[in-house]
Amino acid sequence: MIPALRDDPNRKKRIVGLIDHHALAESMASEKPLFMDVRPWGSMSSIIAHSFIRGNRMIPKPIARILLSAILSDTLNLQSVTTTNADRFVVTVLCLLGECEDPDELARCMFRAKTEWIVGLGAYEMTRGDQKDFTAKGWKVGIAVLEVTDPDPVLKVAEELLMELRILKVEKGALKDGTHDRRKELDFAYLFVVDVTRQQSILLVAGGRELALAKAAFPGKETREAKPGIRAPGATIKANETLMDVGGIVSRKAQFVPAFLSALNEGFTCHKQPNSTIPAELAGTKEEDEVHAAIDAMQKDSYHDSVTVVRDYTRYRSALDGEIKANEQNNQ
Repeated sequence: MIPALRDDPNRKKRIVGLIDHHALAESMASEKPLFMDVRPWGSMSSIIAHSFIRGNRMIPKPIARILLSAILSDTLNLQSVTTTNADRFVVTVLCLLGECEDPDELARCMFRAKTEWIVGLGAYEMTRGDQKDFTAKGWKVGIAVLEVTDPDPVLKVAEELLMELRILKVEKGALKDGTHDRRKELDFAYLFVVDVTRQQSILLVAGGRELALAKAAFPGKETREAKPGIRAPGATIKANETLMDVGGIVSRKAQFVPAFLSALNEGFTCHKQPNSTIPAELAGTKEEDEVHAAIDAMQKDSYHDSVTVVRDYTRYRSALDGEIKANEQNNQ
């Protein structure tokens, strides 16, 4: 939800209906019956356009263009596995009403512009802009997605992206009243970089826990360095395990999430237990080590320069290196 609605204590009274193309979250509830139109289509905008047509209402050209652009974005120019015949039909109608002669060129221009915009956001926003959380068997998985025409500019800042994914896991435990609940922290945080031109995806792997689940979810997929010369982001993962080439899958809803949830539901285990199982008496206390102290310090010192969130990773990177070195010494 947008913050203005999510943070409103009266939001349940304000929500009068739901139109969407995603599965319902476990937390979805309402005080009164709602109007709901949820369909397994490629885009919510296809449902909106179809509602105009079904109601015999003319779609104004500006609205037709907005809806068309949204569908092309959601369905990766009708190439995603989530695309249905309904989406294809609606795109044809909207091209006529919106006077768009070449939807393929429109999609190419949108994706090119989106790539330039994404890369300019910085690592903080790139890991949080299109990020959603999912739960299975007590495990919490955060999945961010970047859709680009060229993954190389993203991978140039791979080290910062991996650090931000690790920070994001802890950040999720922050409560509105200023306290912290470790049970709400993510167990896994991932970033998929989708190449919309080649219809291929790569996965950034931020830690040993993430690596173990990724191997279970995408068996047989090769790993490599996310960037030449990159340093390992944690004590239980190597530099050449920070990127997994997952191949020709591009949809979070239809492919990424089901793969992870299937692995978790089939009894996944690793060297740690789910954060949700942390005893209540310990949940309100942060882990006391240099890594978490560095995260707290960086959160306080970060600021927004009107374009990106400016962060100094020096202390955090040093803390990670110290943790890795200590782990190596213990294993000798």
